[in-house]
Amino acid sequence: MTSPALDKRLMEHLTWQEFDQKVRENAIFILTAGAIEEHGPHLPIGFDYMMGYEIALELANRYPAVVMPPLTYGYRSQATIGGGDRFPGTTCIGAEALIATVRDILEELLRHGVRRIVLINAHLENQNFLVEGIELARQRRGLEKLGCKILLTGWAPFVKDNTLDALFNGKFPGWDPEHAALLETSAMLGINPGIVDMEKLPDEAAPRYPKYSIFPTPPDIVTKNGALAPATGSSIEKGKMILADVFEGYELAFQDEFGLSPAY
Repeated sequence: MTSPALDKRLMEHLTWQEFDQKVRENAIFILTAGAIEEHGPHLPIGFDYMMGYEIALELANRYPAVVMPPLTYGYRSQATIGGGDRFPGTTCIGAEALIATVRDILEELLRHGVRRIVLINAHLENQNFLVEGIELARQRRGLEKLGCKILLTGWAPFVKDNTLDALFNGKFPGWDPEHAALLETSAMLGINPGIVDMEKLPDEAAPRYPKYSIFPTPPDIVTKNGALAPATGSSIEKGKMILADVFEGYELAFQDEFGLSPAY
């Protein structure tokens, strides 16, 4: 009898025989990459990896998928998209560590026979180093010969322009300054509202927002609370709008790339 404490969506809860069976069934293996980075006074510093992981868990409810343990640490937080590293708790890793970790994990999956992999990135600064890790695994293992396909995705890119227009009355400022603001806060409210402290929503914006990076970071391009724009007005309803786009985007991607439709 299966223990109720074990969630068989999770790779770490499988026995090696169950893992092997998932591989034989050609299940999708989902690896999420996030960060440990300040997210204002109302969201935990693990927000990025938590958000990607919540998306992965829901995908595993809809598709034959295995959710792998997340990569919780991410590449260096940048001031104008993540608040930077001056806030207590922000704990980052360098490019080499992230590239090598992704490469090694992917090579292990390929060695075990996994042929459908989805890498969900929920921390913008990770992107190029995830690509490098994928490319190194591809070159060393030969994805084409193995018949393997890897998708590198996120959640934000699936949010539609008309949804952003509706949420911001046609004045969407762009994703970069939305760090810990209305979009991220609402998205988490829509998928796991218990993580958000609604009594501490920030309502200020950075005094200025340059379109370039400055080293060392001057204090006037990041708010004192860590959010780069206001989170006031965030709601579960807005989060549901965002998530509808996200899961529609995954549905189309999984149909196009894996020939799969969701099982509701």
